[in-house]
Amino acid sequence: MIKTNHQIVPNCKKQRAILHMLLNASLDLRMNFARLCCSPDFENLKDPFLKGLPDSLRIFEEYLGDKTWLAGDKINYPDFHLCELLNQLEKFEPSCLTGFPKLKAYLTRFENLPKLKEYMSSEEFKKRDCMGKLAKWRNNY
Repeated sequence: MIKTNHQIVPNCKKQRAILHMLLNASLDLRMNFARLCCSPDFENLKDPFLKGLPDSLRIFEEYLGDKTWLAGDKINYPDFHLCELLNQLEKFEPSCLTGFPKLKAYLTRFENLPKLKEYMSSEEFKKRDCMGKLAKWRNNY
């Protein structure tokens, strides 16, 4: 697991609890997005999902505030989950981060990390679907 292999788990119990809640919030949003993309009723559910998306994103925008990463100056495991999700949401709806300048800057910082930038420019990444083969929307980058 990345969080234990790279020792990015904070020592403070309170900070760990907050990061765990942020991780779960991002996983909830990811699950809602996956349900939408895999639903046979995708076309009818897309607009309601997009209408509610700003409320979900606002939580992260407000929490992030002036921090570089969710835990402050140090990248942590929920950042990986959230940034992957934001990247996918932006592929799904390119304007979804409009009105969320802190999240947009956060995602840009993440995507510009040297090893991630290199990976994201690779053919492997470009060929990767956001969702499985049975999804109504899976977006071949």
